[in-house]
Amino acid sequence: MGLSKTYLTLLTASLLIGGEYDEIKLHSLYLMQHGQIEDAIERYREYADLSGTNDFEVLQQMGLILLQKGIQSPDNQTFMMTLFGAGLSGSAGALEILEKGLSHPDPQIQLLALHFIAKIEDDRTAEIFNRAMSSDFLAIRMEAAFYMAQTKHPHAVGQIEGLMVRLPPMFKPFFPSLFALLGTSDATHALRRLIEDPDPNTRVESILHVARLGRDDFLPALRKRLTHTHIAELEAAAFAMGALKDSLSIPRLRKLAQSPTDSIRLAASLALFQLGDRSHVSTIARMAKQSNLFAISALGAISETEETLAELVKSNDLQVRTNAAIALLQRRDPRCLETLCEILITDSRDLAFHPFHSVGRTLSAIKAIPSAELHVKDPMVDLNYSLAMREHLLRESIHLPAEVFLQIARRVFMRGQNDLVPTTIALLENLQTDRAIALLKEGAEKIHCPLIRDYCHLSLFRLKQEGPYEEYVNHWVMHQKGSQLIQLRQLLPWKYRLEQTDYTLTPEETSRLLIESFLSIASQREEKSIAFLLEAIQNGNPANRYALMGLLMKATE
Repeated sequence: MGLSKTYLTLLTASLLIGGEYDEIKLHSLYLMQHGQIEDAIERYREYADLSGTNDFEVLQQMGLILLQKGIQSPDNQTFMMTLFGAGLSGSAGALEILEKGLSHPDPQIQLLALHFIAKIEDDRTAEIFNRAMSSDFLAIRMEAAFYMAQTKHPHAVGQIEGLMVRLPPMFKPFFPSLFALLGTSDATHALRRLIEDPDPNTRVESILHVARLGRDDFLPALRKRLTHTHIAELEAAAFAMGALKDSLSIPRLRKLAQSPTDSIRLAASLALFQLGDRSHVSTIARMAKQSNLFAISALGAISETEETLAELVKSNDLQVRTNAAIALLQRRDPRCLETLCEILITDSRDLAFHPFHSVGRTLSAIKAIPSAELHVKDPMVDLNYSLAMREHLLRESIHLPAEVFLQIARRVFMRGQNDLVPTTIALLENLQTDRAIALLKEGAEKIHCPLIRDYCHLSLFRLKQEGPYEEYVNHWVMHQKGSQLIQLRQLLPWKYRLEQTDYTLTPEETSRLLIESFLSIASQREEKSIAFLLEAIQNGNPANRYALMGLLMKATE
């Protein structure tokens, strides 16, 4: 109804002004309103050709009309692509469309809608989160609680506490992170109660999140935990003293650094190091040499431990070698190169990687698991996390000496490590050095490696390098008219999201390259890029037009 009123308003204005091209623009809106999408775009393109310019307001209106049509479709694929289009547009006008996703029976689609709603800055989002807390699906309510905490929603404490008391006690350890994130006075009161909770897991999670968010107002309560006998709680409390730089706890930490329990001894030694006392670094190094993986991992944060790690990275033990390499990478030491490539590049062992934690969850290490494909159904092995971790390590390798990073990039290309190709090329593009650009140009000539070749052309196009790169990208995109544009990669748990957004595109090769190509074209914000997107919407895969219209709206906002 709102769009019909807009159309009538524009029509009235046109008749009053009598503009030469207004009738064509209004006709394109009329056709779009009546579902004649190809004809509507053809009519608009006629206007753009005649006038020599684009009318961004009309394109925005056409986009909203199309998205409102798409969100009414009973087809799940069309519905999901419409949500993507509305989300990609970033338009507050699309909020009503996204909100309809929360009523869909598929919880995955509800999560998608909630994700995009959280990215739009609008007063209405607060009420939408409030309603999402009444979802039939626990995952939706937990995600809504997370967003309410992030945005410091005025009703967040009441809603989160209400959800917590309705769930079985086993869920309570998930809630301290939400109250800590909120940081309001009401949330602080709730957090103080959770630190004294009868459940030790809830107490530990409360201590950890208070410490990680720098809440030194909790120090008096936390110091008391240093005298408790529960191992996980002692470890967490020791960690908190270091994270909050509490010098008053040093005497007690020195006693804990002599504990017979490895995790307590290690956590206390690390806390003392954070407080400026290096006298227990030798304890950590000694534990690392005894193949304690938590100690090896901890050395990554401690200066002057590179030689110890360099010895450990030569170990025959895969687990020791893996964690030593990651710690060396953290120290930005190039001696991690060979084992880092062993982690990044798939070989006959088909390694997957998964984190594991100490009993107090302050210490972590990585476990390498051979034969990843055999563990697809293993709940303890998350292959999505494994890929996210490898991408994270690859991004961190950009801080190594330039020649070392280029060696890693060349190995990714040589071994055809396709799941890392997009990240590798994005890093080379960000470097923008002569050698990085030269490597991209080499990749663009790889006839037998189409994914590398196509991504390199896209990168060189974005870098505005002289050559046939723009023409190549446009030609490639228009030859993918039938390809599916967007799929979802599985959502990672909050603590495993690393530097990823909540959702990311699937690494499936053609789909990911296609969406990145369209994003690059849209970002040019030029007349020819708008014309290209219009042609793709008009003549490409009909399932893609909703997401592409969102990109067009973003490019013309």
